[in-house]
Amino acid sequence: MPLNAAQSVNSEQQHWQSLPQWQQVEQWWQQQTDSRLAQLHSELQHQVRENGAAVDAWDTSPRQLDLLPWLISDEQWQPLHAGLVQRHTLLNAILADLYGPQHLLQQAIIPASVIYQNAEFLLPCVGLTETQPWLPLLACDLGRNAQGQLCAFNDVSQLPAGLGHVLEHRLAFNNTTTELNSIIKKNQLTGFFRQLQQLLQRPAQADQLQLTALLTHQQRDTAYFEHAFLANYLDIALVHGADLMYKNGRLWLKTLSGLQPLQSLLRYLDDNHCDPLELAPASSGCAGLLQSIRQQQLFCANLPGAALLDSGALLPFLNKACQFLLAEPLLLPTVKALWCGEPDALTELRHCPRQYCLQQLATGEQLVLSQLTDAQLTSLWQRVKLQPEAYIAREILPLSQVPCWSVSNGAQQQSGTFRTFSLLAGNQHIEVLPGALGRTASEAEHLQIRLRQGFSQGFNAKDLWVLTEKVQSSSLLQCASTRITLSRQTGLVPSRVADHLFWLGRYNERLNLICRALRAALPLLGSDEPEQGQQDAKALLRFCLQANGAEPQLNASLELLFQPLFSADNPVGLVTILKNLLFNAQSVREYFGEDTWYVLDKLQNTIYSWPAQPDWQQPMALLRTLDEIILLQTAIYGLNNETMSRTHSLRFMDLGQHLERALQTCGLLHSVFCNATPGASLLEALLRMADTLLTYRRRYRNELHALPIIDLLLLDDSTPRSVAFQCTLLLHEVNKLPPQQYGALPGTQLQGNELELASELLGLLQQNDAEQLFDDNQQPRQELGFLLMKLQLRLRQLSDSITLSYFSHVDLHNQWQRF
Repeated sequence: MPLNAAQSVNSEQQHWQSLPQWQQVEQWWQQQTDSRLAQLHSELQHQVRENGAAVDAWDTSPRQLDLLPWLISDEQWQPLHAGLVQRHTLLNAILADLYGPQHLLQQAIIPASVIYQNAEFLLPCVGLTETQPWLPLLACDLGRNAQGQLCAFNDVSQLPAGLGHVLEHRLAFNNTTTELNSIIKKNQLTGFFRQLQQLLQRPAQADQLQLTALLTHQQRDTAYFEHAFLANYLDIALVHGADLMYKNGRLWLKTLSGLQPLQSLLRYLDDNHCDPLELAPASSGCAGLLQSIRQQQLFCANLPGAALLDSGALLPFLNKACQFLLAEPLLLPTVKALWCGEPDALTELRHCPRQYCLQQLATGEQLVLSQLTDAQLTSLWQRVKLQPEAYIAREILPLSQVPCWSVSNGAQQQSGTFRTFSLLAGNQHIEVLPGALGRTASEAEHLQIRLRQGFSQGFNAKDLWVLTEKVQSSSLLQCASTRITLSRQTGLVPSRVADHLFWLGRYNERLNLICRALRAALPLLGSDEPEQGQQDAKALLRFCLQANGAEPQLNASLELLFQPLFSADNPVGLVTILKNLLFNAQSVREYFGEDTWYVLDKLQNTIYSWPAQPDWQQPMALLRTLDEIILLQTAIYGLNNETMSRTHSLRFMDLGQHLERALQTCGLLHSVFCNATPGASLLEALLRMADTLLTYRRRYRNELHALPIIDLLLLDDSTPRSVAFQCTLLLHEVNKLPPQQYGALPGTQLQGNELELASELLGLLQQNDAEQLFDDNQQPRQELGFLLMKLQLRLRQLSDSITLSYFSHVDLHNQWQRF
């Protein structure tokens, strides 16, 4: 490069670096073409999807991450940081007082009726603890008021939703906009999550593991996958209420190795649903959770009862409470709020109703008054007049306009709010996340009502960057110089996790076998003998339906056999099997690496994209799709065996796979050999389906006989897809299952009858000779059908026994005493 040109480039770089960072972002943005921005947007959404934002392709998540980040300078952030620290301190003190000595009520700082009429005030939680902080984790929604000030309009303590989304968004940006990341120096989020890890790490006894869990609900919605992503990042267990048990004054986690004591819990379950014994009876929590907190056996973040803040009932009284408890004014402005129990406040509300959102304390119902007609307002005032102390009103903020970008509309302005997160760490130190979850929408009021519903249609997400001049670490993993004790333990496997892994193995194998059978059946329909070809194809199609629990008629037409398999709503169809597969995989997503999720995503898209009414008379397109599905499933098998440690987690997935393959192979052989005499084309298709055609040819040349095929696919334990091979592996894996401790007498262990059943399965196969199962005319005897049915019965009993012993935890000792 010529000297003058080099000097020109250096001068341009120096000028670039001298600009404020927001101007650097603006200039970078202007240099990008529309096609490049569209490409970056697509890659960003793909990253968010891979991180777990999408529930499934049949229920597309409405959340879209804006390519243009929300920038806040360090000068703007510092006063906001101070206000958030004070607000967290204040709200924690308010909860401790209201569930403790109640000085705020005694001094009439907060009217008693506001608290006792509030559905979120839980009487069983009064006096719950004096040692734990009530509010370890707080989220706060902020927006700009008419004066342009940032003010808080909502506090979230019950379910601090969005913390996992912030992490997802930042990781997506780090992996997508590498050029922009190198230009802009922003505060990293790692320090906050490291503090959260340390807060949850509670001391355990010398002979016990240090066990922390994230308690979530059982619905597979966007929030569930956010919880799974967060638990995986923090390296803690993701549990449901059914995974926990209260015993001897504390909570225990059910694992394959027995009950393990739980030291701390990050609670993402509604307050009123976390303990069915003392709170809502029909809830999905764990009975005894409150009692374990009372007995100081469990650290819980946040404590049940904290949702009182979420109701907004305290907003009108925060200024007075801050002066009373902290002896200082409120630093962070709070949205104007009115308690209708005060006559002046009610008069003000009736004078300017269109600026407010009205909320009933007992039910939490919210009404945006600007959306009501005059007649509706008149009716509302009559209801409020009867019990004014049961209502509060919150002003709707005008909000500021935030620059946004979308593929369809390009650059535009939208109303914006953002949610901050703060953590009450050790020694009463409060850590504020140097970033936030931004939300934008065309209408300002839509961002300020029904905030618990998360992202709905019309909302977009933004990643908020707090600018800095320092470069920080962006990973929780750090180099250390201290001595460490080597370990080959990979942590405990909760029983629910083992259950999902077991059924993941089963559904994955079931889908694979049905796709293989379909791939083998389609060419038979174009054979030179149409009648025989259709009869042979029907045998394989009947197996496809029977494999997922259907009972097709022997004389059913091809249309009746094909239609259920490809219908998205049919419970025996391929889409249903895939949904079950993904449900179990998503329930244990923390056990799989990024590559496995990439393959699962492609598998989902492949099946979702095929037609509901495929043309089986022109099968080439469908055959290519089936080839791709089988290839992707083979990749899943390979990835799991190459990346998962040889622990009980992989063992239960293998058990499910081998049991399902043995069970369905028995059903396939019964469908082919025990209902009619198979033709040569069907026998060849059967060998192709089992990937044993080359093995058969090496042994028997080109002569097709039913007898050697039964020997190869049923009794030969050297054939990877034979029933005998699967039963040999089942016995090997069952032998390595952990002994049972549930229901055992002191100092003893129990073993279910899994080992007995696995041994019997292998014995049944070893006792039979293939030639004894056929007559002199090489036709199958009835004994073949009896053997296949008995094998299927024992395999189902083995599955039930594993479920009772390791997933349901039936008290085996008490069960056996009854007989």
